[in-house]
Parts: sequence; structure tokens; C-alpha cells
Amino acid sequence: MKEFDVFIAGGGIAGSVAAKYTAKGGLSTLFIEKYKTPRMKSCSGIQFPYLEKIFGEKIPLDRLCTNELTKVSMHRPDGKKIKAPFKMLNFMRDVFDDWLNEVAIKNGAEFRDECSLIDWEIVHDDIIITISDKYKNTEKIKAKYLIDATGLMPKVRMKMRPNDFEKRSSGATINYYFDGETDLDPNTLYQYWNLEFNNMMFAWIYKKSDLWVIGTGYDKNIAKVGQKFFDFVKEKYNLKGEVVKKEGFSSTMNMGESKVNLGEGQILFVGDAAGLVDMCRGVGMDAAALSGRLAAKAILKIEKKRKKPSQTFQLYSRIMRKLVKQTINNVRKGIYNLKNNEELLIYLKKFMLKEGIVMMIQKFFNKFRRAEKITLLPP
Repeated sequence: MKEFDVFIAGGGIAGSVAAKYTAKGGLSTLFIEKYKTPRMKSCSGIQFPYLEKIFGEKIPLDRLCTNELTKVSMHRPDGKKIKAPFKMLNFMRDVFDDWLNEVAIKNGAEFRDECSLIDWEIVHDDIIITISDKYKNTEKIKAKYLIDATGLMPKVRMKMRPNDFEKRSSGATINYYFDGETDLDPNTLYQYWNLEFNNMMFAWIYKKSDLWVIGTGYDKNIAKVGQKFFDFVKEKYNLKGEVVKKEGFSSTMNMGESKVNLGEGQILFVGDAAGLVDMCRGVGMDAAALSGRLAAKAILKIEKKRKKPSQTFQLYSRIMRKLVKQTINNVRKGIYNLKNNEELLIYLKKFMLKEGIVMMIQKFFNKFRRAEKITLLPP
């Protein structure tokens, strides 16, 4: 039976960052991805530049889209709009995640794609993990630590905490990839705050290299709502061309405050698997990367102090306190329970100006903060 210090399920952002830092710290690390890589994911692929500080890596230009996003245009339900400078990283998740996999490998981690986590059990202080390759060949490995980075349908968490999930979808998103001409600005992220189009955050429009992405999220009837928003955009911005792809995802994870959970003992949850997706902020990859880095930090500290692996969760919870608090606070102030656009407009008038000022202040101080102390934006 092959042995590793750390086993990570999931080769996305959270899993790759955790793998990089545990391997860099001298721990034997195996991280796996269920699908063949590079693989496209249904995800915005938009993030603040401080993501590079969390990675500890400069993102190569060939892993970013050819067009930059430098502005935001926020549209309120009363028709008014707010424009502001808003520099963002813009990338496609297939080539971007593949680069992160390569970074982890260069730092000493072992990576296997088309490899699935089948089951696991704790035997004394070790975790016996069963994995399967694309040919259905199974293998048992031994590890001290297990990190679940398998997204919104997390394999390990669903077994450990089945009550965290509902029988029906708690929310879904859909993206239309449009190829053609339009009156839209290729350097602007458009946000439409309107409960007719999205009752979870905002509906979005932006460009990725040669394609426009038009998408939204809703707690039900996502196909119908998505089509409604696409038709609105098509008429308003004079779209001429064709939809070349549609994609989306749904989750059964409870999206209330209880969705945030970091694991137990020597089993840690990171990224979306920990419930750190933040609909109020509209982004989650920074939280995924930061949680992966902090999970690695907790494991490395436990190893350095020669404490029992089962004590890792306590340390991880402590150093994740700021991020968990921010996520829970944003759940409480989300738009999920608003009944109509009149209530949404009141909400936007109350919060947007205040949060815009706070965001400018935090953006400034983030320049001087250590990666592990960054305040994720919007705050």
C-alpha cells in the first residue's frame, strides 16, 4: 500500500493550492482529479488581482484571456447604473486550472487525473483511501491527512455530513457563450441587479477572448430565467451571431449559514466543499485558494510540532476564523429573502455606497497585508 502524508481529492483551485503548499513544505502529497485535464468548468473565471498573492505565483499571460476587464457597470432595477474602474483577472478555467496543477507538480506533489475517490476510513491515526482510475482499477493508499476539494457536491463531506444537503437543488447557474457582434464593451463587467433575472446575486455579462458570457443564477427554473435574461441582453445590446455553448451547475448544499463547515479531525474541507462560495460577493475562487493555503499551513504546523493529526481541525478552524465570519455575515445580508425589486432597490441604496467605500479602503490595505491576512473583496 502506497503511503502519503497528504491526500487531496479535487484538482481545482483549492486542491491545487493546498497541494502546492503541502508539497513545498516537504510533505508527500497526492492530489487527484475525477475528470481528464485540462477540463472546462462552469465558473466565472473572474477574480481580483490579489489572487496572485494568495497563490504565491505570477499568472502567465498565456493563461489569461486576451481581453482585460478594467471596468464595472452596475445596473439597478430602476434603470439607473453605476460605472467604476474595476480591474479584474479574466481567465478560462481549463487552461488556468491546468497551470495550477503544473505549479503543484513542480513543487513536488504527485497528480493523477481521471482518478476518483471511492471511499475512505480512519484506522487508528491513518486514513485508508480507496481510489479508482479511468479503467475502474482500484487502489488503496494510506495518508495522515485528507482534504476534500471536490466542489459543491463534495464526496467526503456528503458522507460525513449528509444533513448539510437537501433533496432538491438549492440553486443553479447557467452561462450562454455567444460568438458574434454586439454593442457591449469588451473591457467591462456588466452586473444586472434584478430579481426577475437573478434572485441569488446579480446577472452578468462579460467577454472572454473571442466569446461573450451571458449568465445568471436562480433557485428554480434556471433554464427559463436564463433564457429570459439572454433575450433581454440580445435586444438591448443588439447581439448578432450565435450561442455556441451553454453550461451550468446546480447544488443541493444548504445555502444558509450552516453551509460553512471546515471538516473534522484530520479531514479538512476547502473551497466550495467547505461552503465558502459567497453569493453576496459573487466570487469564490479567492476563498477557495485562501482556504487551500491555510489548510496546508495548519497541516504543516501540526507536523512541525509533532502533534496528532486529529488536532489539525482545531488549528485550521482558528486560522480560518476571519474568512468564515465574512462568509456567514454575507449569507445573512444576501438578497435571497427579498420579495420584489422595490425591496432590492432599498437594499442596494443602503449597502452599495457604504460597501464601495469600504472596498476601496480594504483594497488599499491588501497591498500591504501578508497573503494569509488578505481581506477578500467585496468585503
